[in-house]
Amino acid sequence: MLKKRVLTSALLIMMFNSVYQYSWNVFAKGLISTDGISLISSEGMFFIFVILSTFSQIFGGYISDLKGPRGVGILSAVLSALGYSAFLYGLILPLRYILWAAGSAGEGILYGIASNSALKWHKKERGLAVGIVSLGFGAGATFFNPIFLQINDIQTVGEIMTVVELIALPLLVMNLSYPEKSTGRRPLEAVLNVPFLLIYLAYAFGTVPLISLSSSLFILRSGVTFLIAVTLFPLMSGLGRPIMGNVSDKIGRKRTIAFALSVVILSSLLGLTDIPLVSEILIGFLGGALIPLFFALVGDTVGEAFMASVTGILYTGKTIGGFMGSMVVGYVAGYGIAYAWIFMALCAVISISLLYVESLVIRKRSITK
Repeated sequence: MLKKRVLTSALLIMMFNSVYQYSWNVFAKGLISTDGISLISSEGMFFIFVILSTFSQIFGGYISDLKGPRGVGILSAVLSALGYSAFLYGLILPLRYILWAAGSAGEGILYGIASNSALKWHKKERGLAVGIVSLGFGAGATFFNPIFLQINDIQTVGEIMTVVELIALPLLVMNLSYPEKSTGRRPLEAVLNVPFLLIYLAYAFGTVPLISLSSSLFILRSGVTFLIAVTLFPLMSGLGRPIMGNVSDKIGRKRTIAFALSVVILSSLLGLTDIPLVSEILIGFLGGALIPLFFALVGDTVGEAFMASVTGILYTGKTIGGFMGSMVVGYVAGYGIAYAWIFMALCAVISISLLYVESLVIRKRSITK
């Protein structure tokens, strides 16, 4: 039975979280056009978000495993809200980076505790539950982006989001909880082995196409196509998560992940054809689903007790994917947009290959035993 209050609050938290990632194309255009930020500086801000939002989950996950999600969640809510101060006009770049880093850390911890509120409570429907929560990570930007584009002033957007998050997020966090009694492997025991390392790397490379479109869509697309894609892409990313999560509950995590990666490879190559929106739809739908699918895959093996800590460690793989999907894609796109699409496809190929090797390792160990 799905715990509706926990899932609803976690879903709404994710809707706010999604703005940090899936509204970045809107924010970057505003910062570049109105405040003189360079393209490489804006990509640097996105990479800071990736680093802080991922590594903060290790700390936040461990604290929430020991103490519950509410205390660390309220602190993170305040940090997330204050992060939008980075959009004030006239700030020197280092201060802008510091503010955005603090907000990104808060966003990351909120992401982790919202996801784990679903993962820990729903053993039998883990894929569906975390998929429902992750739906908010796409749906939020789908709701907010048209509003941000209509406001068309990056400082005003930042001021509004600061006030709204300071009010809403702490109230939502108070509805989150973890099961009181749970068992599972301790973090170091769960991650210091070859299968987890292979899953970690598969996750890192598998996120590259999704992150590339999240950070660099304004480079890869333009005009009307960009305006449609900037709303459609996060929507598809959200919709794919509960659907593919439910599929994984029925046919297995690895089969579902392998199917999603296969389609992402083809979708990235379709980007070479300049057919509008097809790549954005498919990479959004299936690339977005990969993140909760990998969370559920790890959750199935480590148990509930320290699940937030372990998924936090897994999520740091997004740093690798974030560097490749923002800095590297931005660099290769300078030589031609086609190179960016090819690089995305290559990363997805590496991801599915690593997942296959991990299955072989597990199979060999089971035969040896």
